[in-house]
Order: sequence, then C-alpha cells, then structure tokens
Amino acid sequence: MQAEIARVQPQAAIAKSNYSGLRYREPVYRSLRELAMSYFEHYYNPRREKTLRQYSRPVNLRRFESIHRMTAEENVLAIPEYLTSIGHTALVSPRAVRRLGRVDDRLFAAGLVGAAR
Repeated sequence: MQAEIARVQPQAAIAKSNYSGLRYREPVYRSLRELAMSYFEHYYNPRREKTLRQYSRPVNLRRFESIHRMTAEENVLAIPEYLTSIGHTALVSPRAVRRLGRVDDRLFAAGLVGAAR
C-alpha cells in the first residue's frame, strides 16, 4: 500500500491511496504527529496488519518537478528513494506494536470501497 501525502496547510494533508481511509484530512490537527496518528487505524496491509510505524517531516513535492512526477509515464523512483533517505519519527513503541490487534472485517471492507482493482 502506498499513500502519497502532501502537506497543504500546517495541519492538513491530501493523499492518494487505494484504501478509502487514507485520503484527505481537514486542517484541524495541531501537530504532524497528531495528523499522522489520524491515519493509524486505516493504514494496514492486505493481511490486516496495522503497519504505520513512523512519519517524516513534510516534503515539498515541487522538488520533483524536474522529473515531471505528475505526467511521467515511467515509474518515478526518485520520490520513494528520497522518502527512505530522510529522517523519520516513531509513532508507536515496539511494545505497543507487539500488542496491536488486526483490522476487523468491517473496517477492512470499508477501506476497500472504491479501491482500484
């Protein structure tokens, strides 16, 4: 699962994902951590494991305009490569990760509404 998140105001985000819960957030969050945590329950893999563990500082996607990220027909690998190279902040402790439950049937089904197949 991938979500492209762009910061549009200090406490808001827009996102594109195949999962319905990983989309736009209103500008009501007081911090980046609070904004990232708003995605926590909806950030899971096909095995229904909650997988959001960390977040990075905001990235201005204009830095990738030279590679025409919006219109390029080939993969634009510079973006994920950059995202993996910058620092990240942990959201949950290793102990909390071990105690996480799986996503229930209802949330999983709701997350797939409108998903590309």
